[in-house]
Amino acid sequence: MKQRTHKVFYAAHTWLGVIAGLLLFVVAFSGFPAMFAHQLENWQSPALNALPAAQQVDFERLLSAGQASDFGQQRFFLVPETDHGYAMVARFDGDDSVIRYVELEHYQPIDIGGSQVAHIFEHLHTDLHLPKPFGRYLVGLAGMVMLLSIIAGIVIHTKWRQQFVMLRPKRSWRLLLTDQHKLLGLWTLPFSFILAFTGTILGLLGLISPILAVAKFDGDVPAATAAVLGPQAQLTQQAGAAHNLNQLYRQTLEQQPELDLSFIEIEGYGDQGGTVKFSGNHQHALSSLQSVTFRLSDGSLLHELNGAAQGPFQRIFSAVVPLHYVQFGDIALKVFYALATLALCALIISGNMIWLAKKQQRQARHNDDTTDRPQLLARLTLGICGALVISCAITLGASQWLIPLQLAEQQHHIEEGIFWSSWFIAIWPALFGHDLHARSRGYLATTAVALLLVVISDALVSGRHLLMGNDIVLGVHSAMIALALVCGYFAWRLPQPHRRRAAVQNEDQDKDNSAREKFSASATSI
Repeated sequence: MKQRTHKVFYAAHTWLGVIAGLLLFVVAFSGFPAMFAHQLENWQSPALNALPAAQQVDFERLLSAGQASDFGQQRFFLVPETDHGYAMVARFDGDDSVIRYVELEHYQPIDIGGSQVAHIFEHLHTDLHLPKPFGRYLVGLAGMVMLLSIIAGIVIHTKWRQQFVMLRPKRSWRLLLTDQHKLLGLWTLPFSFILAFTGTILGLLGLISPILAVAKFDGDVPAATAAVLGPQAQLTQQAGAAHNLNQLYRQTLEQQPELDLSFIEIEGYGDQGGTVKFSGNHQHALSSLQSVTFRLSDGSLLHELNGAAQGPFQRIFSAVVPLHYVQFGDIALKVFYALATLALCALIISGNMIWLAKKQQRQARHNDDTTDRPQLLARLTLGICGALVISCAITLGASQWLIPLQLAEQQHHIEEGIFWSSWFIAIWPALFGHDLHARSRGYLATTAVALLLVVISDALVSGRHLLMGNDIVLGVHSAMIALALVCGYFAWRLPQPHRRRAAVQNEDQDKDNSAREKFSASATSI
């Protein structure tokens, strides 16, 4: 590769990471708890935590127990969670959303409390809590930047075979950061590429859809939408009896035997023009575009979509959601995704730290008296990233103490207040003082304590200990303890000031030795 080309890609990789690094960290880390949104929701609610799994669902009884008639002709959803023994009957309409839970053994409504911590994390990951569609577009742009940075990183790292296993912990601090950055980048490369590619498509789907409509439907966006989502209900304002949903579900499985049902969408319930759509994933293929739509009044088939049986382009498009949200495989694959997500977060932070270390070294060569002053980017990296992790742990722990108060919908607003206020407050320690390594140890130690307090709070409030609960309780507690131990270990191992000075001296000595070796080699060859 020509030296000029290498410099261009190196600069692109560096500046893309520096400019968008903080945003990428927020999106990536919030995806970690969002990945386990259902598990966190189940863990937080004792009413859901003890339900037996259901083998099948009687949708007619579910409609009755969830009082679906209250929704009238508005669009609502049935979301069966058979593995966890409950289902949701929900209407999503911003602040006017209504979600009702029904257990699937006796079909009785259950109250799960007002906690929505998992949805706070989920909304941060998908929309950054910004108005739609701007937040989602920003997330999509962050995914695009990440994708470009990955491509540039692949081009500039030509010695990947050596870097794939290189880690020199006993050398200088900056050299360790560089090795760690390359090591994590190489090992998580497939995951990072998939995450960036799918995240870009999901985030920018609102902008991509018109382009796809131009390519295949001559710019007819409604026709493109109907081809994927099926026809909208044409309400006649004339009452009509609804067809039996259990029978329609059996017809759905006849049309698509491999459909793994995720939700049922009903619009115009009780109207002659009402529709019902059964949607889900393919059981043996990466496809979330599987659906069958019927007319509610007579059960006639209106639309069928089988993404797994379409052409290559649509098969790739239908695999985006399952790949991004891990809607395939078992819990072991989800754990792997989670570990890779944390590695990606560490990769983002180390990239910023390497850039700052190089900048500080350049200032030292020019005898700049500001060398020992932490840069603004260093403060923001530590403050925003460290405070986000702390605020997530604090919010989880506080939500457990709010559950017995039975605050209903108010609990959600209190949790949001705790999340944002704790994040804002935890940023400030990084903005003052000169020793950011000491601040880093403080953030890591605080995170470890906050994570352990989540487990302790759950034990005190709900009486559920590490070995006295179901698999979800065990999984959540084990994850909290493991993350706390990791944070505590790094807080202990982070270099002290005298170690940093020795590290700088070692780094300078390494460079001198390397220069002497090159000179000796060239002299020998001459």
